[in-house]
This record gives sequence, structure tokens and C-alpha cells, in this order.
Amino acid sequence: MEKVTGRRASTVPMTHDAFVTGIKSLAERVGLNPASYARHSLQRGGATAAMRLDVNSIHIKMQRDWKSDCFERYCELDTEQRLILPGAMTEAAAVVDR
Repeated sequence: MEKVTGRRASTVPMTHDAFVTGIKSLAERVGLNPASYARHSLQRGGATAAMRLDVNSIHIKMQRDWKSDCFERYCELDTEQRLILPGAMTEAAAVVDR
């Protein structure tokens, strides 16, 4: 968050409460239930977006300073991603059957 004072701008850390309030306010402004959104929503969405872009899991963990693979529980697969494993298994079975 930038705080402008005269001609100079300085960076001011945003508090957790200010961040959460901002997220909830934005959700409400676009017609969503603000109770359903918080900082965790962005962490989950960020991890999911990174996974979909094939970002290495080590980098995803480092970005949020996660010590474990807990972020993998947050990631949501779209239909195309859910079909990758069954498709690969079908192809492998077809090769074995020949």
C-alpha cells in the first residue's frame, strides 16, 4: 500500500485486519457474500493458479513459507486436469494390451 506524502511516496505495511477488511469490502461490492472471503481465499486461489501454470511445488511452498505440502489440499483441479490421469492410464493400458 502506498502512502503519498507530498512529492515522495513511502511503502507502508498493510495490517492483517486492513487486508481482510479490504477483501470483504471488495467481495461485497461485486455482490458476493463477504463472510465467504478472507486472506485464506487468496492463498488457496494463488496456490491453485500456480499449480495450473505448472509452477514447481517447491516454489509454491516458498512463496507462502509453507513447511509442508499442505497447500496441495487447497488446490482445485479443473475438468481438463482431472482427466489427465485417467487419459494417461488408458493410453498405458492400450500399449500393454498390444
